Parts: sequence; structure tokens; C-alpha cells
Amino acid sequence: MKTFALGLVFSVWLTFGTASAAWAHAVQTDYFVDLFAADLELEFTASFSTGEPMAEAAVLVYTPDDRETPWEESQTDVAGHYTFKPDAEQAGDWRIEFKQGGHEDIRIVPVDDLGIDYQNISHGGNRDVHFGDRFREAIALFSAASI
Repeated sequence: MKTFALGLVFSVWLTFGTASAAWAHAVQTDYFVDLFAADLELEFTASFSTGEPMAEAAVLVYTPDDRETPWEESQTDVAGHYTFKPDAEQAGDWRIEFKQGGHEDIRIVPVDDLGIDYQNISHGGNRDVHFGDRFREAIALFSAASI
């Protein structure tokens, strides 16, 4: 009985008592429109909800016609900034993915014959995968199951 109680306490502590800070943050991608810029462009800033920039995060840009092969592979700068300059000849919904360390945020940017449709930029989803946290949960479950 002591072994069961000790295993249960250890499992609960491992699951909840050692939760990493990663459980408490997500990705946020904002954009800035310079309506007076000479070029067709959109400035993005990717950051974590803690305020930390997604420095040097991978950026994948897909055209409206090809969601398999990136049109551009780039990265954010150290402040999390990335400038999107679409091909004005390719009208439709462009997909921009920001990825770093198991986090992903997606923006959908419509481009038409007048340029970027700033009013209809949308969120295409996000994903936060913390493999280290899953490892702790697995150990806790294994510990509880082995009692």
C-alpha cells in the first residue's frame, strides 16, 4: 500500500509539479501595413505570448496555386520581423507559415489585381508541440501504471 501511495504522489508531482514554462506560451503574429510604401509588401512580427520575439524563425511562403512547394523559404530577423513581398501576378490566397521549436503560426494573405487585400488577412491556424512535456506525462503515466 505504501508503494502505491508513494507512486501516486510521485506521478501527480511529476505531471503537475514540474510543468515547464513552455505550457504557458503560444505564438502571436502581427502585421503592419504601410499604405504609402512604393512596393507591394507587408511587415510581419512573430513573437511568443511572453513577448519574446521568434528570432530567426523559419518562414515558408506558399502561392495560391501550390501548397506543397514553398515559393520562398526565409526566416525572421532577431526581432521576429519578416517582410512579405508577393508576386502581384499570382492572385489568390497566399499562405505564410512561421515555425520555431515546435511552434507554428499561419497567416492567409489575399492578393488580387489591386494588390494585398489588407482587410481580409486571416489566421490560418497554429500549433504548439512540446515534446519535452509529453515525455514527463509519459513517465508519470508509466509510473502510475507500474504500481
